Amino acid sequence: MPTPLLYSKLGVGPMDVVAPEERWKSLRVYYATTRERVQDRKRIDYGNEESDALSLGMALINFGGPEVGWSELNEASKVVDRDGEWLLSISGLMELGGLDFSVDPPRVEESTAWLMADINRVLEDSRSGEVLIYVHGAKVNFYNACAFTAQLSHFMGRDLVPLAFSWPTRQRISAYALGNDRRRGERSARSLSILLEILSDYTEAKRIHLICWSAGGRVVAGAVKDLRERHPDLSEDELMARFRLGTVYFAAADVPRKDFLDALPALNAMAERVVVTTSSKDDALLSARLFMGGGPRIGQLTKDIAPGERAIAEAANRLEVVDVSRGTEERGFDITGHRYWFNHPWASTDIILAAWGLEPEARGLINAGHPRLWGIPADFPDRITPDMMDRFQKGGRANPGQSIRGAIP
Repeated sequence: MPTPLLYSKLGVGPMDVVAPEERWKSLRVYYATTRERVQDRKRIDYGNEESDALSLGMALINFGGPEVGWSELNEASKVVDRDGEWLLSISGLMELGGLDFSVDPPRVEESTAWLMADINRVLEDSRSGEVLIYVHGAKVNFYNACAFTAQLSHFMGRDLVPLAFSWPTRQRISAYALGNDRRRGERSARSLSILLEILSDYTEAKRIHLICWSAGGRVVAGAVKDLRERHPDLSEDELMARFRLGTVYFAAADVPRKDFLDALPALNAMAERVVVTTSSKDDALLSARLFMGGGPRIGQLTKDIAPGERAIAEAANRLEVVDVSRGTEERGFDITGHRYWFNHPWASTDIILAAWGLEPEARGLINAGHPRLWGIPADFPDRITPDMMDRFQKGGRANPGQSIRGAIP
């Protein structure tokens, strides 16, 4: 992942304020997966088959080879041009609990309590006390899900407790385009929904952030909608206090607009912030709309929105639409593709700042003539200031609600 503008502009590294006793290259990433575990006595791994269970555990992700150390990694995280390629690898994997969905209600494995306790220990040592969940798109394997979660966590200052949610997509686009993997993602939404409930009930997380890419947006939208529907009697304040969802970020999301608008009232009721990025040219989303149907995707820049759809969007007071293509002429370049949100240093900076709790204007964005619509201006680099690092350096915000943590039965 290229260095976000936030660091290259300010000349600081994401690990500058990490305590000396915690300065090691490897990064612990928790995981939750609906992939079937590979039958291998020598190692733990998860393949492409769909499981009836949600497996939980932790992975140790290593940055670079043995010849490089902490200081080299920190320096490489500050600069635009790096010397060589930094490869990520899983150096350890441990399964620690899960949920069995073959019975109703799902059965929580006893070892899950140990994992929740471990997450609480890490939360207590962190500055923010917050959890970051990454939900990947199609064509991704288990390794990629964990490794990319580690990259996001790394560039967010290694402070948010990272968790990779890996659903069983296969590594060929036809499996998704023909609908098989799409249905797998939709079924995995229930698992993510219950995971969110477990994390909110049995950990002390002040906030739980969700970042999703492409097809992962379907999983996240479905999960939050399911969570809301399972608690119809809770008010908006009660939902936010109990589940403590922070920023829900839809990056280049392959979610049909009609499906997203159907889930938007639930998202708006439960999350502090709902961010959707759009681009003028995303060939992957264009192909998805063409071959899979379902109408325009929320990651596509479109203007043909019906009055009823517009009313739903305007009623969502926590929605932020970031049009990364707006201001192309003034900037002299567009921000396009399907991977722009992590490949382009300007776009990745917005994800970091949004997860840190900054409002759009504080993130350097400009309003585009509508309360819900924002753009990245030509002078965006000049808007990156040391003040933005306060959230990173100080850590923690007021807890939006009291934890109702209990013991896992």
